Amino acid sequence: MVDLALPAAALTVNALARRRWLNLGLSIAVAGLATLALLEPGRERASEPPPLLALAPERIERIAVERPGQEALAFERREGRWWLTTPLLGPANPTLLEPLLRLNEMRCPLRYAVADLELKALRLDPPALRLRLGEQEIRFGSTAPTDGQRYLQIGESVYLCPDRLYPLLTSSAGGFLGPSIETLFSDPKSAD
Repeated sequence: MVDLALPAAALTVNALARRRWLNLGLSIAVAGLATLALLEPGRERASEPPPLLALAPERIERIAVERPGQEALAFERREGRWWLTTPLLGPANPTLLEPLLRLNEMRCPLRYAVADLELKALRLDPPALRLRLGEQEIRFGSTAPTDGQRYLQIGESVYLCPDRLYPLLTSSAGGFLGPSIETLFSDPKSAD
């Protein structure tokens, strides 16, 4: 009986060792295939779309916003600070102007030629809103019905971009005023 137990134990150890080698080999094969799938040799990677504007924020000295049905907005940089000049006069809130100045960083992958589109259907002729950063004009149209992105026309191209600026640009003109020194240091209890 002892003679039968010894070969059975040797057979079990041998089978376990083979299974370990098989599992190790399969793991290496899966890792190799995963690496191959990630690298995809022979296939070019899609390039990132170019920035929406080739305009450095520090070169922008004036911002104008034409808003049909609302007062126009105008901002001017004076000695490094932004000022709201129309319809009110005062220092502008830099936090609200920052997204406008960073418009050059926005990347919108969908781009169409103006000649191929019906601009009136997209509310680009006349535009729902017109933004001028220095001499650069951006026309805001309607939003796409599928994903809520907004049509923006810059020159002879129309882009479909995330709708981050339109709500800001259609807000109250008074909201663009920065806090004054008097409001920063006033005692809220004295107003009662």
